[in-house]
Amino acid sequence: MTINFNIHSSLTTSTQAQSHSVSLKTQSESAEVKLVEEQSASDDSSPIAVFSGDAPGNSPYSALLNPEGFDFDNMSINEFHGIVDAIRTLESDMTRASGFTGSLSGTFWEEVMDVKGSLETIDYTLRDFTADEKINITHFFAEHVEGAAQMEKENYRSFHGVLANAKQTQHTAHKIISESFIKDYQEKAVAFLQSQETKIVDTQA
Repeated sequence: MTINFNIHSSLTTSTQAQSHSVSLKTQSESAEVKLVEEQSASDDSSPIAVFSGDAPGNSPYSALLNPEGFDFDNMSINEFHGIVDAIRTLESDMTRASGFTGSLSGTFWEEVMDVKGSLETIDYTLRDFTADEKINITHFFAEHVEGAAQMEKENYRSFHGVLANAKQTQHTAHKIISESFIKDYQEKAVAFLQSQETKIVDTQA
């Protein structure tokens, strides 16, 4: 009886161990498959707002008029800075061309300037990427907000308002990276360039 019990116990333990091993292997394989799928999804991300019109290649808005489109999930800070600066310049040029000579504070131009400023003050010694390395722009601004929240939490008196500013900058950045926004500003850039060419022709005539 004892021998039979030991054999049965040994078989049961062996079966449980094998079952547990299979379970772990299945979980591991599932995790690997999920990782591969996520990587594939990232690799397969396609550019948005591909520009197919005609525009001068040396205009100050050329970063907006990109025939290869935009992949904000895989873009360097320098590339994004170029886009933001083109929007800033276009906003300023259109406003000045309309005859307005006052301050641009309180306008969308100022919001874009805040995004530009956040990009120009990055301390890369504290980052795991360089200005030319491809990153996820959305994730970058999310981390920017998290960092601001931590600063306020650690020293609210010194950093009060930092979180609100970071959230506003994130909001503007999200607006900029939307396809509808990029397409809208591509149209504005082309229309403005054409209007300036017309003015030059009229002046020369």
